[in-house]
Amino acid sequence: MKNPSLKTCRHVTTFCCFVVFLLSGVEKAFSQCTTDENLPDRNCDGVVTVVALGDSFVTGFGDRKLRGNGGYVVRAQARLPTSTLKAHGVAGLRTGALLKRIRSAFNGSGYEDMLADILTADLVTIDIGRNDRWLFGPPQKAYRNLKRIQRLLANTVSELQGTSPVVTIAVLVLPNRGSQGPWVAELNEFIKASHSTSSPADLRFDRVSKRLLSSDNLHPSSKGYRALAKAYARYITRQYPRHAAPF
Repeated sequence: MKNPSLKTCRHVTTFCCFVVFLLSGVEKAFSQCTTDENLPDRNCDGVVTVVALGDSFVTGFGDRKLRGNGGYVVRAQARLPTSTLKAHGVAGLRTGALLKRIRSAFNGSGYEDMLADILTADLVTIDIGRNDRWLFGPPQKAYRNLKRIQRLLANTVSELQGTSPVVTIAVLVLPNRGSQGPWVAELNEFIKASHSTSSPADLRFDRVSKRLLSSDNLHPSSKGYRALAKAYARYITRQYPRHAAPF
């Protein structure tokens, strides 16, 4: 007569081996989805890609040392040589216009370069809203557009690619001019209050000193862009991993 306890033991052993196999697979998959710098590679393509969307701040307007084609994205790239940083900024762009551009890109109606970068992104940052002041609407309207952009990017890329990037809304640099300063400060309060782990809004550009603005009291000087680049690189290496894991 066969020993029933032996049969049970074999079943338990087989089950335990199966669990170990699954866990080892998960561990292997996780290790394949991080870089040498231990940054999360959300889409497991071998490189951490960061895409910055926004206005003239993203293009680096006023960065005289880099002839206006630098800014914090280019400067942060030098700090993160093993990652890929992409900038898609348009001077004067407003939140509603950016939302329309992204929708058009997803619908196949232009902006192919931006779309290609978004689809490979592990992190997308949104630095826009200050120009909405000149539409003379309330800050809440710009904030609603920012949240629409954030949801659209996360949900659509997830549907198309199977994996969603972390999408972060930046808290804006505060202008030092007229009514625009208080308006942006009010918008920033909405942005900060919306922050959560799943919908981050903790890229704190507002902490850059107004003393680092250029003579137009809106755009950073070259020194200001260096400060923004430092904050941006720090965000990518410290805050982004917290929002990306577990993934």
